[in-house]
Amino acid sequence: MVATDGSPASEKAIEVAARLKLLIKESEVTVIHVSEPLPKVALKQGAENSHGIVVIPDSARADLVREKDEILEKARIMAEGMGIRVKLRSRTGDPASTIIDEAEKLGCDLIIIGGRGYGGFKNILGSVTTKVVNKFNGSVLVVK
Repeated sequence: MVATDGSPASEKAIEVAARLKLLIKESEVTVIHVSEPLPKVALKQGAENSHGIVVIPDSARADLVREKDEILEKARIMAEGMGIRVKLRSRTGDPASTIIDEAEKLGCDLIIIGGRGYGGFKNILGSVTTKVVNKFNGSVLVVK
């Protein structure tokens, strides 16, 4: 399984997975994108009372779905350009937990993930990558 968020590191992870697939013909490659759920309401910045609540429009949800589709389509095109077919999965939830859960459901023995995605943390590894490395019972290949 390859986890992608559309970042340069996750694009490299897709390339690595494609190369491995070419070496190990009987392997299957699944590409997954997980996004956190978009809340229905939010507080306006600086608002400290209920009058500062704003409803997030359905168009924002539609934008999120479109972005997920575009990330997965780009992954498919990259993989097919290298001569392999991949299965695509789009999920919503906590990214690390969902990646692990899906990998376990599919019986994956390897997760390939970028070392740093689009998260804003300045760690050596991204927070999602760190959680996957520490919690997945199988092997994890981190690509930089």
